[in-house]
Amino acid sequence: MTRHEDRGAALILAIGFVVMIGAISAGLAGLVTSSVNNRVGLVQVRDRQYAADGAIEEAIAAVRRETDKQGSGCSGSAVHTGSLATALNDRTIRVDWRNACGVARTADGLLVSQHNVVFTACVDLGAPCSADDAIITAQVNFEQQPSGVVTRTFVQSWSVNQ
Repeated sequence: MTRHEDRGAALILAIGFVVMIGAISAGLAGLVTSSVNNRVGLVQVRDRQYAADGAIEEAIAAVRRETDKQGSGCSGSAVHTGSLATALNDRTIRVDWRNACGVARTADGLLVSQHNVVFTACVDLGAPCSADDAIITAQVNFEQQPSGVVTRTFVQSWSVNQ
């Protein structure tokens, strides 16, 4: 009877293959579980940011309408503030703004009223938005003609803080 030195090698290879596939499967299961658990938090953050974005856009439109109604009564030293609360994506978002009025000369020499408005959006807790709670901060410039009509609106900055 002849003896073969490689007897049982197939069993060792099969066991090694099963262990390797098991280790890869365990790693993938951990990755999938982690991704599913993180998804909930990411969805909440995304919905909050989208709600804040929509609320600031609504506030920009409201300030523009109000500026059109007020005409050119904004003097160089006037400062106007306001706030708006709106419910979007099952969240109530508060937007506070501070409107610092000023005057600038256009390229063709006309004096136009400038409204540099800083909007801050946060989750509405019944108090003004603080810098720590801000989800989005935006600075917008409303250019107003002597007739009182807002002719241009410029978004100067838009930053997502959380």
